[in-house]
Amino acid sequence: MFIIHVGFSGFPKGNASVQRVRLTFKGLKKAGINPIVINKISHHSKLTEKKLNRFEGIPYLNTAYFPYRPDSFAARNFNKVSGYFGELFFFIKKRKKISTAILYSNYFLELPYYWLISKILGFKIVLQYVEFFSSIPGRNSFFTKINDRLIDQKFYHFCDGVIAISDFLIQHVQRKSPKLPIIKLPAICDFCEFENIPVNQNEIKQPYLMYCGSIYYLEVIEFILSMFENLKKNNKYNGMLILVVSGNHSSNWEQLNLKMKCMVYQKEILLKSNIPYNELLSLYKGAGVLLIPLRDTVQDKARFPHKIGEYTASKRPILSTNTGEMKYYFEDGVSALLANEYSEKAYEEKLAAALESKELLDSIGKEGNRIGIANFNYPEQGLELKKFILKL
Repeated sequence: MFIIHVGFSGFPKGNASVQRVRLTFKGLKKAGINPIVINKISHHSKLTEKKLNRFEGIPYLNTAYFPYRPDSFAARNFNKVSGYFGELFFFIKKRKKISTAILYSNYFLELPYYWLISKILGFKIVLQYVEFFSSIPGRNSFFTKINDRLIDQKFYHFCDGVIAISDFLIQHVQRKSPKLPIIKLPAICDFCEFENIPVNQNEIKQPYLMYCGSIYYLEVIEFILSMFENLKKNNKYNGMLILVVSGNHSSNWEQLNLKMKCMVYQKEILLKSNIPYNELLSLYKGAGVLLIPLRDTVQDKARFPHKIGEYTASKRPILSTNTGEMKYYFEDGVSALLANEYSEKAYEEKLAAALESKELLDSIGKEGNRIGIANFNYPEQGLELKKFILKL
């Protein structure tokens, strides 16, 4: 029997969502489940993609007519339509072998669409619930607001179970549908991937703080830049700041580049994007402190950033806010540096005090690593998810 991924496309390379799918299905495979990831829309180049491919032992199927992204506008739109038909043909052909589909999508209409197919063909739907969508700022168009509200308020009608990423979302699911089966899978990470990665020693010759995140979190990036500038002005830190930023929000990029040009310490800030994964892990392992500011918002209380798992795997200390999921897993000064509030002053004071002792930072990083292995390691999560799905 197969457990399949449906919803967004782009596997196996991409952002945190793709990495969550990769490690979820890698964990299921290690637990003895036959996984298949479906890409109904082709995003990757024609040089690498076929209809059926494998990545880290996980088969993934491109169901569109062209298994790669066509160059012309007309061909791309034809390909999108063909991808849905190809996916539906796959469902029908393999209907006796599909046990469960794990749906990961931010489009409400995909919920009733896959739910209807699952009822006709006889398999279960489990929803990956990783954001409280109606709390995400910037999604302000009329149709987007309706879409997000429908997901958060009506999701339970269209699934047999839920994979929730946080206690906040678990409580929301239980309020909406108390009897709906639910499992919590927080951040997920392959800790073995870090073992043979060398600590960054080549490009950066001095201590550095580091943040990795999306350009969509411009407010957080600007918060970090201001904090870094204040630390430098007050002679509380003599190292660099590395920002690894992903995403394609053009206006946010313009705003970030403009802010960088105006900064006094711009020469001590290194901005990177679209770097190889091994390079990213190497930079993590060489950082003095890894930054993940969380705001006192519903969005940040509901989510659990994927990079928290990666940060713990690097054995370097995390600086964040004592809110949301952080307060459930980490202890300030023991396994992480947790500011009492999301403010530049609180973060600067917390960081400046910790930077006085390298031994303390190393100790916090090692304890954070222990917390990560105990809670975020993909094989254990895969085994728990297998048990959950078999009970449905």
